Amino acid sequence: MKHHYWEAPIVIYLFLGGLGGGIFFLSALFDLIIAPGSGPLFFAPVFFALAALALGCFFLVFELGQPPVFWRVFTTKTAIIKWGAVLLSVAMIFGFVWWASYLYVLGWEWTFGLAAALEGVRPIMLGVAGVAGFGIMVYTGVMLSTLKAHAFWATPALPVLFTVSALSTACAAIALSLGGALQLEGVALLLAELIHEIVHTVDIVLVVAEIVVLLVMVLSFYGAGNVCAHEVAARWVRGKTAPLFWGGMVFGGLLLPLCLYVFGAGTAASALVAPWLVLCGGLLLRYLCVYSDERAPIPGEVRFNERLPKKDAAFLTAWKKDENLY
Repeated sequence: MKHHYWEAPIVIYLFLGGLGGGIFFLSALFDLIIAPGSGPLFFAPVFFALAALALGCFFLVFELGQPPVFWRVFTTKTAIIKWGAVLLSVAMIFGFVWWASYLYVLGWEWTFGLAAALEGVRPIMLGVAGVAGFGIMVYTGVMLSTLKAHAFWATPALPVLFTVSALSTACAAIALSLGGALQLEGVALLLAELIHEIVHTVDIVLVVAEIVVLLVMVLSFYGAGNVCAHEVAARWVRGKTAPLFWGGMVFGGLLLPLCLYVFGAGTAASALVAPWLVLCGGLLLRYLCVYSDERAPIPGEVRFNERLPKKDAAFLTAWKKDENLY
């Protein structure tokens, strides 16, 4: 069985990191620039962003294999994963303070004083969390693209693809949760509908951009001279991964939600089904990429592996536990 460089926990970590970072970035963009004063509407989306980043950190620590010493990731000077940890920490800390300042929307009297105390720092908290969120989106692609030995990852197109995908999934999550925990009426309801329409339109553009970037990247590798990159792309285009790529990723995760967005505007299919398909497509994209980790063997590696004993070699099978100790 082939040993993969990274496995399912990193797939989930990259997906949740991009999703949470995208929600923070878009929330800051709306509340601070596009629609000032819309902060309460993003109370639920930011909660899901915090949960996504926290859960993503859990999967990262689990994959690293040594939870008791996870703090060492902050002390490394050159590892790219350090910057991811720093960005995640900044986004969660500042984002949590902003979110806590809106706890009063739940009607808890003890939070009114907290809201009054934090009201003045809300723009700073959300602004910093938004910038860190944008960094997280880019980082999820850079994390893979810096591993030059893996030809399919080592491309500047991957951070672009992951950033566009993260923004698209964030739009989908915001569309599903905007205004959650609030009784919307009057001006608040109109503002929520306006933001929902903007997010809807932006996600259409992002899905189209993701289709273009994805196909350009995969098809360019398919025609590339790099043997490893070509093998991965060939597996995606016409190999054993092709049904998952064309049927699941391209059709189910991109083309179908795009059609629902465009032709089903105002229906439940556009408001509910399409965002969920976008989220599933984002997760599937990261699964396909993380498990496409083929690399060219280093000089002498194949010869070395050929000389290793087989698992059923005579001297191995002859050994018995508690016998032949010397």
